[in-house]
Amino acid sequence: MSAPDLRAAPFHLDDSAVGWVEATLAGMSVGQKVGQIMCVYLLGDDVDAWRANLARHGIEPGGILMTMRTPEAALRDSRRLQEASAVPMLVAGNLESGTVNFLAGTQAFANPMQLGATRDPAHARRLAVHCARAADASGVNWAFAPVIDLTVNPRNPITNTRAFGRDPELVSDLGTAYIRELEERGIPTSPKHFPGDGVDDRDQHLCTTNNDFGVEEWWDQYGLVYARAIEAGARTVMVGHIRQRALSELELGPLDPGDVMPASLAPELIEGVLRAGLGFNGLVVTDNTAMAAFTTVMPRAQGIVRAVVAGNDMLLGNVDVVRDFDALVAAVDDGSLPLSRLDDAVRRVLATKASVGLHRRWDRAGRHTPDPVEEDGWRRDAARAAVTVTKNTAGILPLAATPGTRVLLYTVGDEPTFYDPTPSLSARFVDGLRARGAEVEVRPIPGSGTTIPEADRLHERFDLCIYYADLRFVGNTNGVRVHWTPAQGPDLPRHVATLPTVLVSIADPYLLQDVPMIRAAINAYTPGPAAVDAALEALYGEIEPQGVAPADPFAGKWDAAV
Repeated sequence: MSAPDLRAAPFHLDDSAVGWVEATLAGMSVGQKVGQIMCVYLLGDDVDAWRANLARHGIEPGGILMTMRTPEAALRDSRRLQEASAVPMLVAGNLESGTVNFLAGTQAFANPMQLGATRDPAHARRLAVHCARAADASGVNWAFAPVIDLTVNPRNPITNTRAFGRDPELVSDLGTAYIRELEERGIPTSPKHFPGDGVDDRDQHLCTTNNDFGVEEWWDQYGLVYARAIEAGARTVMVGHIRQRALSELELGPLDPGDVMPASLAPELIEGVLRAGLGFNGLVVTDNTAMAAFTTVMPRAQGIVRAVVAGNDMLLGNVDVVRDFDALVAAVDDGSLPLSRLDDAVRRVLATKASVGLHRRWDRAGRHTPDPVEEDGWRRDAARAAVTVTKNTAGILPLAATPGTRVLLYTVGDEPTFYDPTPSLSARFVDGLRARGAEVEVRPIPGSGTTIPEADRLHERFDLCIYYADLRFVGNTNGVRVHWTPAQGPDLPRHVATLPTVLVSIADPYLLQDVPMIRAAINAYTPGPAAVDAALEALYGEIEPQGVAPADPFAGKWDAAV
């Protein structure tokens, strides 16, 4: 196992900071060291009781992941925990698209794929500035971002709009712009999910998945993206529960299928590829170890020990915090977790903290706050630059803002999810149509407002049909697809030969695979007011759509492009 060089990249510690790391490590018991390599989800509203419960078991976590609460509560809770901690804590947040999935009442700045459609790193830098301000305002000092996976498989339920796109060069350009901006602002980033998601079509919340690229193909694409992220200064990397069989077998020789381990349990991938091959000297953190992709591979007590031995410096998430802690302490006692390996993991945790001044108790919490006026302008700029006309083969677009146009609007999805709890936005879209003179009738899908015989006569009542889709990736599912009303989908686009029909997708970029018969389509990539407004402007030709689809909008279906 490679020992960390604390004076080298990405830590760049001076003698004083190195001295703090070594003195702090030397003064720790085994239990305190084990606590440092645990990043625990912050659960509940009473953080004092939460911390006291862990303390009763001798657990002092090295880090926490912020979970849903108001910005004010997040700042209050992070400060309380920092004040009570003998060693300052890393406070992580999933800053992929902003703070929408852990700070209540906020909205996404932009999903990464929206930025990918702009092809302009300036928008990624603006996202990072917004994230840094919001992190400071809430006490977060560690970004579990950016997602630098590649959208190889349109049916992958994890990447979707969370990734910048398919092209490694584009993903590198935007990912490194984000990394540099946030790292320069003193917040460590954690590009994810090594060795790379987006090839499989399954979700690690539900099962272990695969990156089945060959060795050269992996190095040319995922290897390129990770090499550039490391060069850009990423202080940490998140390792996923994803197998990369070709790379494992390159190191270990031919393996039986059951012996191929996910990266989080594979030293040949962490130490052999990430550290030796890519030269990464920083902190390695696992993805959530409560995922079935991790927990189903071997007994948990064995798995969490193996994960540290394999080269992970910090374990994210728990099934039972106390049992995990006890298993790790016992593994040190019986030698299955060498103390030298634990010490090196703790060194990297402490070095990451020292690299942002936590050893001096430097508190950035509350120093900066978001600028709503400026950042709303940035959202509008990104949304307008990203909105993409993915299809217009029948020449339907742009629409004319003709008073009295009768529009049938079907809504698909339009509900909050775990990753994006933004409330429904269809009312804003309807208001925009009406402001342009349309008379709108709204029908949800699934619903009971249409019959198959009526679908054949819709052109008698309407001049235009729009499918407004806000299907968001949700996690814990192996698919994001349209579900029509039973039986036989009376509300699917059966009427396209007689009634002009348009698809406007505010989120999922791949819906044309389910409605290939629709001849006009717009993608906006992010559920938010700015994206809805930009979609309307593009729909009516009020702006010239400049976005370029960063992933195949036809999901590999040639007929969807017709």
